[in-house]
Amino acid sequence: MRWTWMLWIAVAAMLVVAPVALAADRGDKAHAKGTMVSGELTAVAADSITVAAKAKEKGAAPETKTIAVNADTKVKIEKAPAAEGEKPKAEDGKIGDLKVGQRVVVKCSEDGKTALGILVQAPRAHKGGKK
Repeated sequence: MRWTWMLWIAVAAMLVVAPVALAADRGDKAHAKGTMVSGELTAVAADSITVAAKAKEKGAAPETKTIAVNADTKVKIEKAPAAEGEKPKAEDGKIGDLKVGQRVVVKCSEDGKTALGILVQAPRAHKGGKK
């Protein structure tokens, strides 16, 4: 009887600890895959882009980041939706399609120095609208 009770306690402890450990492990892997930078393109070159990244604190100046691009960098360009309320569709693009002034989200390598993927966001209407 005593061994059965100890066995049940051990099984219950494993049922509680194992999912927590797995969830923590998944979080580390997702973070290790890379970082994200979003902002406005301020310069485009054959081997790099410069992004004025959104400031982390309200009222602070944007941080400028230069990120290397290469032949493996995937570019997606959102097209404006056909109807109000629809999500924009993203099409494949090239580095040559990038233009200064576009809003982008860049997925970077783990060290943050190389772009793995670039999403050019479709221009959005202001939410305030006309009254």
